Amino acid sequence: MTKGVYIIAETGINHGGDIAVAREMIASAAYAGANAVKFQSFTASELASRRFAPDQYEFFTKFELSDVDHKALAEECNKRGVEFLSTPFDFGKVDLLDSIGVKSFKIASCDLNNIPLIMYAARKRKPMHISTGMGTLAEAMTAYEAALEAGCPRAVMLHCTTLYPTPYEAANLLAITEMREVFGKDIGFSDHTIGNYACFAAAALGATVIEKHFTLDKTMEGPDIAGSCDPDELADLVKGIKAIETSLGSGEKTAQSAELGMLDIARRSVFSATGIAQGAVVSMEMLAFRRPGGGIPPADFDAVVGRRAKSDITADTKLSLDMFV
Repeated sequence: MTKGVYIIAETGINHGGDIAVAREMIASAAYAGANAVKFQSFTASELASRRFAPDQYEFFTKFELSDVDHKALAEECNKRGVEFLSTPFDFGKVDLLDSIGVKSFKIASCDLNNIPLIMYAARKRKPMHISTGMGTLAEAMTAYEAALEAGCPRAVMLHCTTLYPTPYEAANLLAITEMREVFGKDIGFSDHTIGNYACFAAAALGATVIEKHFTLDKTMEGPDIAGSCDPDELADLVKGIKAIETSLGSGEKTAQSAELGMLDIARRSVFSATGIAQGAVVSMEMLAFRRPGGGIPPADFDAVVGRRAKSDITADTKLSLDMFV
């Protein structure tokens, strides 16, 4: 985890179980500027019941990555200068990822209530990202507390909607605000919407981690493709989030030092709208408010109204208090 918004390119199963494609995804995500590339670590027989969920079991067998694959992908990430992340779906995969030397664990939304898995991973005493799709705030709190109590030093809770793709009306991004109030600043967003708009909004709302599904080619088939970004969109996501980070500022409403030079140019001063004779009492009708600034601010016009001119004042003169008695 790093300073600023941490951007995770989630390969999911978009590699199709092909290690060569997975390597290419790492290179492409690194070039786009992602901080981490994330995979999914599972054994189909541990993830889905052959007896009660045979279709899911058969589906996931196509995307399993071997232990050798995991190590090769971790080495590729290290070579490309990005963090290797993966979501373990069972105890054995937690051990595998720990042995590889991952810096943190990611828990999927489907395991938000899998407290035994969360605690097992937390006992490795590494930071965790926990997605909260399909969950309530109470379930998120239970998972969060379980992780910390079991030894996790830091748990970042990711707002998420588990729909592929997620329609905008179901994104519920304002939940990030509620989660920040409950969990503090370590809040993120795992996105399944089409495009980068929701990620940009999440960054503006204070998300410190953004996870976005990633694919090399959006014409490929797969359940995650519709909500994934391609290499160009990932690069735009990174660029946009950096711009948003820079734009957010301190949160204090005050003039920025860089704009102070604009004050005299863009602000106005109190001017004489007409000629004002010596001894004349100034009325509002005698005044105008024109550029440049640097004179009496329009907000202080009443400091002039009702006073007498010391001498004749020609029209279109920038007024100063020493012109009046």
